[in-house]
Amino acid sequence: MTTLIPRETWNAVLEEVAEEVHEGAEVTTPPVDALGLANRLGIEVAFDVHQQARGRFKRLAGRPSIFLKPDDRPERLQWAAAHELGELVAWRVFDHLGEQGDESFGLREPVANLLASRILLPGRWFYHDVPRVCGDLLELKSIYSTASHELIAYRMLDLPDPGIITVFDQGQLSRRRANGFAPAPGLHPLERDCWNEVHRINRPAELREYGMTVQGWPIHEPGWKREILRTTFTENDFEMETINQSAEWEQV
Repeated sequence: MTTLIPRETWNAVLEEVAEEVHEGAEVTTPPVDALGLANRLGIEVAFDVHQQARGRFKRLAGRPSIFLKPDDRPERLQWAAAHELGELVAWRVFDHLGEQGDESFGLREPVANLLASRILLPGRWFYHDVPRVCGDLLELKSIYSTASHELIAYRMLDLPDPGIITVFDQGQLSRRRANGFAPAPGLHPLERDCWNEVHRINRPAELREYGMTVQGWPIHEPGWKREILRTTFTENDFEMETINQSAEWEQV
C-alpha cells in the first residue's frame, strides 16, 4: 500500500468497507457465504467451466454477474466470489481514503484481496473469537467454515500483537509471514519442535518457552500433508527488538 497512509488507517477503512458489504446483504452471523451474499446484493452468480480465471465479473443485460470456475473445494469458490465482490467495492476504500485514480496506483487487485479476507472473516466477529478460543485454528474453522485454514491463519496476523504464521507442505516449509517483522525471521528451535510433533503424531500441539508460544495444527488429507504453525509472544517476557539478531533462529 502507499507509504503515505498508515497501516492502521488502511486496516480501519478495509474493515469499514467490508462491514458495509455485510450490512447491505444483511449478514448478521458467521459463517459468511460469499455466493449467497452476492445474490442478496442483486449480483447473479453463475459457473463457467471454460474460463481460465477462478472468478470474473461481467454485466449481462445490465445486471452485474459473477462467473466462477467450478472447483471441488468449496473454500476456493468462496474466495473467488469474495474476491470479485472486493473488486466491485474497492473504489469505496479509495473514496474513504480520499485517494483518486486507484487504477494508476496499481492497488485495485491487492485491495480486492484484502477485502475478500475481511468479507469471509469479518473483523467485528473474528477479532473477538480468536482470543475467545485461544487462537485454535480448528475451532475457528468450525465457526468460519467458508474460509480455508490458511486464510484464517493469515487473518490472525491482522491482530495487533506480533505473530508469525508458517505453512509446511509435504514436509517442507512453503510459506512464512509475520506482522511485526520485515522480513520474518527463520524458524526457531521451538517452532521446529512443534512442527515435528504435529507432523509425526497428526494431532495439534502447543509448546511454550521464554515468552514464546507455538501452536501447530495438522491439515492432512489423502495424498497431501499440510501443517500450519502460529507463533505468538508475551510482550514482557520476550525481547522483540533483538528477535532478528538471535542466533537461535534458522536462516531461510
